[in-house]
Amino acid sequence: MAKLLKLTAVAVLFMLLSTGITNAAFPTVKETKQATTATVTATTTTQEVTTIKAAKRELKAAAAGAKGKYFGGGKHKLAAVLFAVFLGVFGVHSFYMGQTGKGFVQLGLGVVGLGLYIAGYASYLSSGGTLPAYALIGFLIYFGVAIWAFVDFIRILSGSLEPEEGFDD
Repeated sequence: MAKLLKLTAVAVLFMLLSTGITNAAFPTVKETKQATTATVTATTTTQEVTTIKAAKRELKAAAAGAKGKYFGGGKHKLAAVLFAVFLGVFGVHSFYMGQTGKGFVQLGLGVVGLGLYIAGYASYLSSGGTLPAYALIGFLIYFGVAIWAFVDFIRILSGSLEPEEGFDD
């Protein structure tokens, strides 16, 4: 029993440290004098803006037209893709793109799935009987979140999933 607790504690500590080293949950705002000037001069007279996302895109277009430079949200598509591939089960790519609700769901399911699987497998190794049902349930939860992260990976590459501010590249 002590080995099981130690193994679970090490697994949980590893997961917390591997996801805690990023500051993806705290997006930074990039403010420049040019962007402020562009937001002041941008007006919408011909069409009515219906969403915040559309308003941000319109301000970016005005900034690009006024100064010749595109001001994105400071997010890079390559970083989001790499997060989705390597840490997607823990929702790091969702936190990076500002979708914290989805990120917490992925993180919670990933931790629960991995914890159940590790605990069940450790129980199997110590008792030598059959693999417990909660190990299979944990594997299925973890595998389901991995498929979810893979779908997000494909959506990021295709452009149908992006942060509210858009990507820089």
